[in-house]
Amino acid sequence: MPSPLRRWPRRAASAVLALLAVIGVLAFTGSTAAFAHAVLLDSTPSASSVLETSPPLIALHFDENIDTPLTSIQLFDQDSKPITIGQPQRGVDGSYVQSTVPNLADGTFAVVWRVSSADGHVVSGAFSFQVGTKAAGVDAGKLIDTVLNGARAEPAVGRALGLARFTSFLGIALLLGGFVMVMMVAADAEIGWAAQRLLWIGWLLAIVGAAANFGLLGANAAAGSLSDAFKTSLWHNIGNTRTGELLLARLLLLALVLPLIGMIRKRETTWWRIAMPLVTLLMVFTFSASGHPSVEQHPALWIGVDALHLGLIFLWLGGLAMMAVGGRDWLRETGHERAVRGFSKIATVGVPLIVVTGVVQAWKIGGGFSTLTNTSWGRILLAKGAAVVLLVTIGGASRWLLRHDGAASIRRTVTTETLVGVAVLGLAAGLVGVPPKLAVQSRIYSASLTEAGIIVETSISPGQVGGNEVHMIVTPPGGGIAPVTSLTARVTLPSKKIPAIPVTLVAEAPNHYSGNITLPYPGDWTLEIIVEPSPGSTVLMSGTVSIPNPRG
Repeated sequence: MPSPLRRWPRRAASAVLALLAVIGVLAFTGSTAAFAHAVLLDSTPSASSVLETSPPLIALHFDENIDTPLTSIQLFDQDSKPITIGQPQRGVDGSYVQSTVPNLADGTFAVVWRVSSADGHVVSGAFSFQVGTKAAGVDAGKLIDTVLNGARAEPAVGRALGLARFTSFLGIALLLGGFVMVMMVAADAEIGWAAQRLLWIGWLLAIVGAAANFGLLGANAAAGSLSDAFKTSLWHNIGNTRTGELLLARLLLLALVLPLIGMIRKRETTWWRIAMPLVTLLMVFTFSASGHPSVEQHPALWIGVDALHLGLIFLWLGGLAMMAVGGRDWLRETGHERAVRGFSKIATVGVPLIVVTGVVQAWKIGGGFSTLTNTSWGRILLAKGAAVVLLVTIGGASRWLLRHDGAASIRRTVTTETLVGVAVLGLAAGLVGVPPKLAVQSRIYSASLTEAGIIVETSISPGQVGGNEVHMIVTPPGGGIAPVTSLTARVTLPSKKIPAIPVTLVAEAPNHYSGNITLPYPGDWTLEIIVEPSPGSTVLMSGTVSIPNPRG
């Protein structure tokens, strides 16, 4: 009686077509605007603000939920010395986080934040604010650059995370695809030690990758080094995040796999044939539920699409690896030819699904196809797509040879397919570690402009195309406190021949002005400030405000 697994490709054809249609309709009903992970929407105090008194807390509001246990908020004074503040706490919902602040003396301060997004990516940033209206002569931009130097993880941590993800992908692929091949062969022949050994290797790679990923997640979030991955004090915080919980679930599932691998050569025990695919498929969901799809609208749908895409890739490449390395006798012995041909049929149905689910994810998660060329995520995805095209081409040749010359004729092409497939897994692991969407580029402008003994401390934040907040604090000649008569400002963009745009300013206090300005284009804007220190006398000073291109 034919195995139900071998009849699956014929029965699934209509279901596959229906599924492709549903995914296509849902994916192409509009894509969202391109943003990066966990973008800071606003803060208290706001960036570059000038406060009359010390703030009671620092509060951050992001555009998506963040993992509070892995959040870091640091406060530095104008001499770059750290100030002890409260532990970060969840705010009104998962997108808010806050820390209490002690009473601060007058001066300039820098806030450095580092958060873990809901999909496990770590993002960071910094901004400055001032307490007291008297100008302190502190370069806020230089202060931020100084304190940010110690707020980044060592490069080795990022490289190790990429290696851990690749190791996990390869291990699960060997388990899932390898078990499917073992199930198909078991109906006709004995399972050899080589096949079982490859499954053991897959299990070891998967468990090492998951454990390393767990520890390195904490090291990355803490802006630490490789040694921080072994700090038990961080493990509790990691375990309280969604990504950490899913990694622990994967480790538990891998523990359940252990006895199943030992049973595959016992022909009297067959229930592993049901348990093993189920457990490995659950492992696939631990990847998708902690990745990019989990923060999209309708996350259940996109987690399912990603799990289908990733699971089929694992199935395909793991099966190839089993034929190329774990069971090369299968391509020589006629007793195994039915299993090889059955796997070829599964691949015939699975490969189109891999391509379609990959395309719809590129559209939805990337915010449209425009991100394919102007983001690192898009460029890696294009490289992955090229590798998949090569893989499909070699697979087509293998299927032709299998149909005409038998299983023994595809040994070399299967080995080549496996090597290319390993490269595809490496690129897929790289995609997980890169944000798929563009961040809004910004550069805070902070400068002390001086002319005729008058100092104007000026800040424009966040320094981006669009709306910006402006603060100006005037120190009259000799450092006096007498208020100036008036202050006005305007900006021009010579490169585009944009005429003067007035800056709307309001006097917040004597010699302290604030307002807003909309800068519609990137480029080097000329800022001109006209100060009237006393009736009938004016002083003109200027500076260059560089606004970055929002597309980088």
